[in-house]
Amino acid sequence: MSNNLTLEIVTPARKILDAEADYVTVPGEWGELGILPGHIPLVTNLQSGVLSYKNGSEEKKLAVHYGYAEVCKDRITILADSADLAEEIDLEAAKAEQQQAETELAEALKDSEKIGLAQELQKQIQIAVTRQNAVQ
Repeated sequence: MSNNLTLEIVTPARKILDAEADYVTVPGEWGELGILPGHIPLVTNLQSGVLSYKNGSEEKKLAVHYGYAEVCKDRITILADSADLAEEIDLEAAKAEQQQAETELAEALKDSEKIGLAQELQKQIQIAVTRQNAVQ
């Protein structure tokens, strides 16, 4: 059994990260999962949330948005719809995105024919909030 994990995060647009980690927390569909070396194999859906990992004394955060996580041996592969490194996130832009989506959602909820739009706006709000949480 290794003392480290290999963490790989990939989106359709690019490979976001390939790093070693002592432990990783992943925003699973039913809650946050803590992964240590030697974890049992698993596959899970991801929600929009903050993924954090620690390597030595350094802890880093990323915003990951939906997709899948696979743990196999001492390797974690994240296949996310999108992801943002904390240092790449513009906090003010994320706040503005949240505000805009909340305004549009309030309007969409007034019309029963816009249920699909309302669901998409709720996802946009969650993504904007996740980005803010990854930076803070």
